[in-house]
Amino acid sequence: MAAGFGVQSSLSAATITYLPRGGGSRSIKAIVEYVGAQSLDGLKGGSRPHVELYVRNDVAAGISSREIDTGGDKVQVPLRMGRSVRTVRIVKILAQDRAMLRLAAW
Repeated sequence: MAAGFGVQSSLSAATITYLPRGGGSRSIKAIVEYVGAQSLDGLKGGSRPHVELYVRNDVAAGISSREIDTGGDKVQVPLRMGRSVRTVRIVKILAQDRAMLRLAAW
């Protein structure tokens, strides 16, 4: 996972805003994968657009795995290409290593 992160800028990295639960905000670079509408657990027939974010596992350049609060922290990101920015919750860490995090947000 980390090996591919070195080419982040050539993979259309976007600037998004990270909003920690404790307050404040910071702009970070992320590779945004638009997953599309996914079903919501516990809601029969319910769905919502999801995004997966690839960010550096770093408190200054991304989001540190030590600071992240899944379910509490949020990001401002478009849920579809070319759409306006929405504020969504980071709900899950999908994968991580020392260099990067792969996060689910909706």
